[in-house]
Amino acid sequence: MMYQLNQKEGFEVSLKFWIERFFYTKLMKLSAHRVKDKAEFACIIQEIQSGGRQSIENIITLCKKARKIGLLGINTYANPLFVFYRHCVTIGFQDMCEIQNDNIQEFLSIYTTNLSLTTIRNYRFALNNFFDFIQKNNILENGATHIYNIELLGSNQSFKQELPEYLTQDELQRFLEALQKYDLGQKRVNPVIRLRNQLIILMIAYSGARVSEILCLNFKDVSSEKDYYVLRLHGKGNKMRVVYISRFLLESYYQEWIELRSHFSYVNETMPLFINHKLQTPTQPYIYVIIENLLANIGIRKAKNGAHLLRHSFATMLYTKSKDLVLVQETLGHSSIETSRIYTHFDNNKLKHAANVISENIHPD
Repeated sequence: MMYQLNQKEGFEVSLKFWIERFFYTKLMKLSAHRVKDKAEFACIIQEIQSGGRQSIENIITLCKKARKIGLLGINTYANPLFVFYRHCVTIGFQDMCEIQNDNIQEFLSIYTTNLSLTTIRNYRFALNNFFDFIQKNNILENGATHIYNIELLGSNQSFKQELPEYLTQDELQRFLEALQKYDLGQKRVNPVIRLRNQLIILMIAYSGARVSEILCLNFKDVSSEKDYYVLRLHGKGNKMRVVYISRFLLESYYQEWIELRSHFSYVNETMPLFINHKLQTPTQPYIYVIIENLLANIGIRKAKNGAHLLRHSFATMLYTKSKDLVLVQETLGHSSIETSRIYTHFDNNKLKHAANVISENIHPD
């Protein structure tokens, strides 16, 4: 369906209109297999169709609600477009046709200078998608379509992949000891929530799973097989994979958690494994903060201290000990082995071998 490029109420409403239409389309297309509250999701979809008359804050809230109930991928577009909206309002555009390629490039140079390459790529991706959407769905008063011809500098170039931060074996051991003590500087810690959080973080550390994959585990997704716990994970694109964790690493935590969980009112086996007394699942940011605080308390500071640090640490150790890239790919759920190949950069023995080859064959006079 085609829509007027400019709304009668002016530029600000016009830009919000297109942002709403864009997110409405994304809500329909993004993977919603993890969205458990379908009624809440339906309400969000209805609310985001105001024709640009909602405040930008309300649209931000709706996107956050969608992500919180399990909609994957919405954050890739949300932050870049909301920052871009405020930039455009500050600039004082009067018409959607006034936005040119140079204006967008200028925006990127101002707001993404100190961001990571991955985040810069997300900004370009979001803006390219947004203006491509407008271009395909807009109509002018004369019946023509406004063409933006957005070609962002570097948007078609491949970015150098940054080496991920990871914990050394000694640092990981210190972190696990800190997790056992669970000293977050809080005056009162609910022992049930403490146990739940410890088990979540242990599962991440010992399986290399993403935080979202562990939080989305249902009660029946975990089983035991002799000396192992078996986790059936729902990865990106709803791809299923199985990971094993040695039983002795989780036994006491897991059995105690299952016992405590069984006493929650109205709990049943169809619910998520990790919940509280209100049957709510913790959020990813909540787990990230706990991990960051534990690391800070033992003096470990990396460029990125979130839960993904544990995933990278697992993958780095797995490769350096096994030298098996396929094993890393299958365990972490990477769609391509090229994604897993980054962990070969941490194989110091291989790098030392390269140095030795040269020193043994090339001698100074």
